Amino acid sequence: MSEAITPTIEDYLSLIYLMQREGQPVIGARLAERVGVSRPTVTATLQRMERAGLIEVGERKEVRLTPAGLEVGQALLRRHMLTEWLLSKVLGLPWHQVHEEADRLDHHLSEEAVDRLEALLERPETCPHGNPMPGSAPVEAVPLDQVEVGAEAVVACVVEEAEEQSDLLAFLEENGLLPGAGLRVLTRRPYNQTLTVQVGEREVVLGLAVARLIRVRSPEQPTDVCHNPRAVL
Repeated sequence: MSEAITPTIEDYLSLIYLMQREGQPVIGARLAERVGVSRPTVTATLQRMERAGLIEVGERKEVRLTPAGLEVGQALLRRHMLTEWLLSKVLGLPWHQVHEEADRLDHHLSEEAVDRLEALLERPETCPHGNPMPGSAPVEAVPLDQVEVGAEAVVACVVEEAEEQSDLLAFLEENGLLPGAGLRVLTRRPYNQTLTVQVGEREVVLGLAVARLIRVRSPEQPTDVCHNPRAVL
């Protein structure tokens, strides 16, 4: 591997891994949108990653991780999720802040520190937002906007893309829409694109676009590990 794995390349590897796991097509334009940089900047970084043997770029410009890139991507996601738990369980940081704060810290943890942290946390199967650790056995969950009116469900996770929106996470935390929370769908109003759910004694109105970012499972399922049925990694 001739290219050093810089923090920037680590961010790209994590994002590509997550997009592949969620069944999303990975192309330069989509990466530029998610990372918030120009397409030429993304192209230059992808070229470096290709030289390093971390990715392959197909004829239609689709990006896929090589086996080496996949291994690194899984390790990076594991490190990030464990850092989130450190901030949440040990330091008591609010749920909606741990993703953003972990992004600042996780580049600096050694593999030994990560292993010790995992043992301290008793090897969690998900991150604080309910998304599965690499290698965990998940159960299927569906977007909240697909649940019928009157049905009950349990929040399994908030999708990874939503973790980047701290204001949205703060709203969900304030209203109790956290992994493991039970809810019932009260109304769906297509004319204004909203869904109303009951969480405990509270009624919460969500836009359908937000409801799609929340994955729920049946109350009968024994675990709240989130899984997109398209995921393959």
